[in-house]
Amino acid sequence: MVQFIDTHVHLQDFNGDCALSVLRDSRVQKLVLISTQRKDFVEVAHLIRQYPDKCVGAFGVHPWYSKEEFLEDELKRYLQEFPNALVGEIGVDELREKVSERQHEVFEAQLLIAQELHRPVIVHAAKAFMPLKEHEKTLKNVKYVHHGFVKNRELLQFINKTGGYIGLGSLFLRQEKAKEMWQMMPKDRVLFETDAPYRIKEEAYFEAIEDDLSKLSYISGEDKEKLALKLADNAKAFLKV
Repeated sequence: MVQFIDTHVHLQDFNGDCALSVLRDSRVQKLVLISTQRKDFVEVAHLIRQYPDKCVGAFGVHPWYSKEEFLEDELKRYLQEFPNALVGEIGVDELREKVSERQHEVFEAQLLIAQELHRPVIVHAAKAFMPLKEHEKTLKNVKYVHHGFVKNRELLQFINKTGGYIGLGSLFLRQEKAKEMWQMMPKDRVLFETDAPYRIKEEAYFEAIEDDLSKLSYISGEDKEKLALKLADNAKAFLKV
C-alpha cells in the first residue's frame, strides 16, 4: 500500500488499539485530527503532543454544537499553542434542522479567527449550499477545503469561484457521476479524506483507504501510486507542511 495523508479523521473517537495501530503505521504520512466540539480540543491536543510528526490538529465547533457556549479566546489559545493547526470542522448544516442565526454567527466568528491567524479551514456544509453562500466574502479571504464533497455541479462551481479545496472520500466515490465530477475538478486542489470512524470503520481503516484509492485511480485513469503522491502533495500545500 502507498503512503497517504488523511486530511479528515476523528482519531480521538477511535478505540485505543485502533488509534495506536494507525499512528504507528509507516504508510501514514500525516493525519489531520478534526474537532467538532470543545471537549475534543483536549483530546486532539494530547494526541498532537504525543505524535507531533504524524498529527496536525484542527480546532473548531461544528454546527451541530453551535448552541453550546463558544469561546473565541479558548479557540485562539489552542491555535496559538499549535502553529500548524487548522480551524475546523466548522460550517452550516441542515441535516438535523434549518440553519439558525446562531450557526451563521459561530461559523463567521471562526472564519474571522482563521483569517486573523492565517490558518486553513475545514468547512462542513451538509444540505446547506444556500446558507454557505452567505459566507462567500469571508471564504474568499481564507484557505479552506469543503469537506465531504458529493456530486453537486453548482457547489463545485462555488468552491472554484472562492478558491477552495475539495475533500473527497468514500461518500463521493459511491456516486454514480463521480467520474464526470472528477473531470471538472482542479486536480491541484483535491484532498483525500476518510472521515473515520464515521464514514469508514476504524477496524478496517487501511483496507477502506486501499479500496477508496483504487476507486479514485479507476475514475481518474491514473496509476494509484502516482495519484496518492499527487494527493499527498496537494495536502502538503494546503497544510503548509
